[in-house]
Amino acid sequence: MWFLWGLLLVGQNAAFTLVSRARNSNSLTYHAWASLLSNGVWFMSNFILFGAFIDIIKNSDWTLAVSVGLFYTMCTMGGSLGMHYLALHHIEKPKLRIV
Repeated sequence: MWFLWGLLLVGQNAAFTLVSRARNSNSLTYHAWASLLSNGVWFMSNFILFGAFIDIIKNSDWTLAVSVGLFYTMCTMGGSLGMHYLALHHIEKPKLRIV
């Protein structure tokens, strides 16, 4: 489950970074697709996150809480940095590029 959740978290923040960049471009289509992706992945990843929260609360497991927090932070940071790089170098052509 952690592997799937990790992929979703990377995708979640990658999509969030993309929508943040798209919001600053002049393309409504770019913004719409990025927003759809961002919100869809966020919705899916929260099912797993809420399950982890329930386990933490039921078991009063602070080590699981720290593990979940670190895992969440590292995966979302990786997704954000990776998408920023991809957007700058491969997605945003001069017409969409943010100055």
